[in-house]
Amino acid sequence: MADVLSQQEIDALLSALNNGEIQASDVTVKDEKVKLYDFKRAMRYSKEQLRSITRIHENFTRLLTSYLSAQLRTFVQIEIDLVDQVNYQEFIASIPSRTILNVFEVKPMDGKMVMEVNPQVANAVIERLLGGQGDAASRNGALTEIETVLLQKIFSRASDMYQSVWRNIENIKVRWDGIETNPQFVQISSPNDTVIVIALHTTIGETTGRMTLCLPHLIVEPVLPKLSTHQWLSTMSKSTDPQENKIKQNLDSIGVPVIAELGRATLPISELYNLQIGDVIGIETGKIQVKVDQVTRFLGNPGVQKGRYAVQIDQTIHSEGDDI
Repeated sequence: MADVLSQQEIDALLSALNNGEIQASDVTVKDEKVKLYDFKRAMRYSKEQLRSITRIHENFTRLLTSYLSAQLRTFVQIEIDLVDQVNYQEFIASIPSRTILNVFEVKPMDGKMVMEVNPQVANAVIERLLGGQGDAASRNGALTEIETVLLQKIFSRASDMYQSVWRNIENIKVRWDGIETNPQFVQISSPNDTVIVIALHTTIGETTGRMTLCLPHLIVEPVLPKLSTHQWLSTMSKSTDPQENKIKQNLDSIGVPVIAELGRATLPISELYNLQIGDVIGIETGKIQVKVDQVTRFLGNPGVQKGRYAVQIDQTIHSEGDDI
């Protein structure tokens, strides 16, 4: 708590001001706790929540990079440039007047999100899909019906990936709704409403540009309590990937040949040819080698269990590349 001046100290201070001994600026109190707040640009998300959103979209960029690399058969790199909260009007003002806007419906929030694709990036995608070298400068003008269908195929698959990266937080359904080229025709939020903007720096071959995701508050608000770092990590540790479980189940049921080799013997071809029923072959005795798919992995001793021949494993053979 700040010190309180006595009446004597106040009188002395006023006297010094009147005499010119000190200036008024010398005794100005600066309250460091007072901060400017713009009510037109309300900050609804904490830094912790934005960090969680960044992690989610880092997973999305990895999936999208792999998918586009396979589809376009060229070098593709997608990285997050920034994650920020702005109002919707600022987002519309920040993108080109003629661009590619993919609109997606998000359930169960009953809202829409936008993925803005810079024309340079969109043209490079179309060029590669049509068999070209990916030179974005060779294309201009409005999208044809064929080009729209090609982009729909690409970004419909991207919507599937997007909902998969949110699965550990919220089970959402994302569906591609359409393409617009004029930002003024896309109204997914009120102008002053806060949105989250995720800018993705995209490289396709020799072409670079941006793809930008815009998430309205209507979509993000229901999952805000789950975006704390503690809750996010807890959900990640408890979640299990159905695809991973399916792969594990399939691997568990695969049969692997296992052979217990009692010993070896070396015979000339002539003796081998003359072997008869009842002949005895001497073999080298020692530990029994247990082979898994023709590779010796264990050593053991012969025995009997429940009236059947058995091998008791007493040593494991590690080979190069094993996790010990």
